Amino acid sequence: MINLSTEEATAVLTLLSFAVASTAFLWRIFKVSRVFLNDHELLKTSIKKIESEVTANGGKSLKDVVNQLKTASLRIETRQKVLDQRSKATLHYTDRPLFEIDSEGRLIWSNESFINFTRDNGSVKEGFDWITVISDDERETFLIEFQSCLDMCRKIDIETVSVHGRDIHFVGYPYRIDQGIHEGFLIHLYQENKHD
Repeated sequence: MINLSTEEATAVLTLLSFAVASTAFLWRIFKVSRVFLNDHELLKTSIKKIESEVTANGGKSLKDVVNQLKTASLRIETRQKVLDQRSKATLHYTDRPLFEIDSEGRLIWSNESFINFTRDNGSVKEGFDWITVISDDERETFLIEFQSCLDMCRKIDIETVSVHGRDIHFVGYPYRIDQGIHEGFLIHLYQENKHD
């Protein structure tokens, strides 16, 4: 057995305590480093997986695909605007009084014949002004039937009387976009030619 003085024993115990504490500290660093390295490998694997998922089959990046979709969408939108304007230009010069309403029944467009047909009713250019064409006595009945057509997305076919006492007829078709859903109507308004 080794006899050590109190000072030597204290020094040895201090060194042993330091060695044990250092080993415990290094062991913790090693464990944390291992966890970090494992997490790092998992992160790298995840990034590679994400990268493979966002690359299109043609080898293009997701950004390239999105940019192509944007370009195609703009071309479609431009083409649709041209088609809309062509349709309105074609309808504008027809001799039939036509007008277009939105899904709520507000006037959003009318052709020259409609403007001429309603000229003696004041300004019938927007909103619900077109309803002033209908006689006050007939208006409530007309609006009930008209609202039913809007709600049910069905053809408008209503005969009524104008404010000038003439028999008039509204025939309109919804712009159906889905079952029971529409984005307005194109309506033909004409005076009845009844023979007595």
